[in-house]
Amino acid sequence: MSTSTLRRRRQPDAETAHSDPPASTEKSKSRTSHANSAVFDSSDRAIAFALTVLALFTRLHHIGRRALVTWDEAHFGKFGAYYVNGSFYHDVHPPLAKMLIGLSEFLSGHNGSFTYTSGSKYPSYVNYTFQRTFVAVIGSLIVPFAYRTCRFLGFGRAAAAMAASFVLFDNALCLMSRFIILDPILYCFTAMSLLGYAGFTAYKNQPFSTSWWRWLAFTGVSLGLTISSKWVGAFVVLLVGLCTVEDLMMVYSDRSKTLRVNLKHWGARIACLIFFPLAVYLISFQIHFALLRKRGTGDYKMPSQFQALQRNSVVSYQPHNVALWSQVTLRSHLPGFGLIYANETNQFPDNSNELVAAGIPGKQSNNWWVVASPVSNNASDLSPVRFIADGDIVRFQHIGTKRFLRTGVAKPHSQGWDRRVFASGNTTAPSPWDFWRVRIIDDASPRSENRLYTVTTRFQLINKLSGCILKATVTQLPKWGRGMSELICADSNATRSEGTIWNIEQVRDKRFKPVSFKKLIGRRLVRDTIWINREMARSNNRLIPDPDRYKVIESDAWSWPFLIHPMRVGSWTDDSIKHYEIGNPILWWASALCCCVIYPLQIVYLLLLKQRKSTRWSADEIRQFWDVTKLLWGGWFLHYLPFFLFGRVLYIHHYTTALYFGLLLLAYEIQCAARWYLPPRAVVVAFLAVVVVAGYVFVLFSPLTYGWDKPIAQLAHLQWLPSWNLIKDPLLAL
Repeated sequence: MSTSTLRRRRQPDAETAHSDPPASTEKSKSRTSHANSAVFDSSDRAIAFALTVLALFTRLHHIGRRALVTWDEAHFGKFGAYYVNGSFYHDVHPPLAKMLIGLSEFLSGHNGSFTYTSGSKYPSYVNYTFQRTFVAVIGSLIVPFAYRTCRFLGFGRAAAAMAASFVLFDNALCLMSRFIILDPILYCFTAMSLLGYAGFTAYKNQPFSTSWWRWLAFTGVSLGLTISSKWVGAFVVLLVGLCTVEDLMMVYSDRSKTLRVNLKHWGARIACLIFFPLAVYLISFQIHFALLRKRGTGDYKMPSQFQALQRNSVVSYQPHNVALWSQVTLRSHLPGFGLIYANETNQFPDNSNELVAAGIPGKQSNNWWVVASPVSNNASDLSPVRFIADGDIVRFQHIGTKRFLRTGVAKPHSQGWDRRVFASGNTTAPSPWDFWRVRIIDDASPRSENRLYTVTTRFQLINKLSGCILKATVTQLPKWGRGMSELICADSNATRSEGTIWNIEQVRDKRFKPVSFKKLIGRRLVRDTIWINREMARSNNRLIPDPDRYKVIESDAWSWPFLIHPMRVGSWTDDSIKHYEIGNPILWWASALCCCVIYPLQIVYLLLLKQRKSTRWSADEIRQFWDVTKLLWGGWFLHYLPFFLFGRVLYIHHYTTALYFGLLLLAYEIQCAARWYLPPRAVVVAFLAVVVVAGYVFVLFSPLTYGWDKPIAQLAHLQWLPSWNLIKDPLLAL
């Protein structure tokens, strides 16, 4: 064994050299180190408190200086206001973080009337400084969380303080915590999840103890809070899931563990790491639905039964009965399709004179159809009332164009099978292709009659002539079809897929009295949560970049770790307050080197040592190194790599969650290098020097973090890379 290896193994951490008892063997030293990882004494609490104070200062300094609605405050401030006034809305993100923003607005005295228009000045009745402070305080917690996490992972005090200082002194994390947006809340819950799992692993040698259960449950709740704030929280869920699988495999491979013990380990993790997050996620939507009881801008995305329970909704108070010659709108149970629509303008391009009948979100005048008799064209033949029972034949005549909903032998636009659906014909030219047989599936109301009702009845429509079934699809038609969702008639009519299921959303018929649907149906949390999540996914998938248009705020994922394209936030005129989303370059580049180069090479090196059966690293050393780095590098990798697979619009702040893991890994690698190659008395000095450099660069770039109100040319000395659009945008100059 080489001298350097012996030297590496002998050197304790500088800050614990005088407190840890001497270990006679490497095995006992590792055991002592693990026991100390769960200790958090008065010195640790003092350091954590000091870091918290510094984090609050850096995040809150001049936080109300820019009195304009800045960047994504236009979205999330407005969504928060909806929780104050109770109006339902639709967004691509889960509701928890937005509800916390709404809570900040409520506590600040906002009445929910301000619309947060981008670039507008905050009125006097909106305490935007308090709202930003509320979010910033939550975002500040990642600094003490980083310290506690590192202590759980076995970092010495000085190394843990260095890691927390990296988080403290990153300009991008600081800037993103100073606005009314979701990211600071996401950072907090992600850091909580990592902290919880690190705490749980610190007690892995004390299974089923109180502390073991406490940290396992804390992890599960934190994971639920994270994914309930933004879907990218699924990455930390995946991280914990993978580590848990490895942990369970190790328990299973331990032959001293009985089957009962194995089942207890599995049950504990299933309860805390699956059921707890799911419960938190469902509860967040339960609160979301409870707060947004009024009709709003997003009602049309939800199913008819949900809309019928919203206050002031046009669906909530209308006739429940439907009969021949009623005017109706037809909604599909396929999320995203909406209501069947037709007009005179949009026709199929094959000169067939067939009008496009397709799905479109929202309520419009061209959504209305008359449920016509199959044997009479006399719309005034209203008496006696003829209700529509299961198996009855009807026609649907579009009110605006007087055409009938029809199918035929032509194929749909998107496929070479099934049948096209369109609007054609008139009262003087009836066709057997217009006849649709009603197949009732079920009814959600207490009514016992097996007939068609508004909102509550689910049914299918079978074409009488061909036997095909009316089916909604998610396929969008080209420009000639206005991008509407294609409607087809599927020859396989035995299916009960959601695309073939319909309900009547609205009815107009003076023969029937309106009723309140609150007496007929109730809320269904799981159904509504699944539906809204599918709508969120569809909306998120539509956030695709325009390849023909350059946007100064967008960037590609490959450029993020290297800080190639920072982002301007707000106006860039000489007299405006200018914020620049740029990270601490030293920390970003160092963490990128660590994550992209150094750590992968270390893994290759350790694999080679194992293959050669080398004793340069003991099994305990390798295990300890792996237990720490699998969490930190794994967290960085899982929060970064997926963005290469996304087709949606990307911004540099999407990297900041991965950066949190990268900064902690950087600190760990510095600690390892210092322990291996520096004398004990020089370790703390080296840590302090690194922190001073990081702090200096943070201060150097702080005018861009806290806002620069002078000509930007005065900060030309901060243009470290030619790709930065600090002074002028090099891509716009091309």
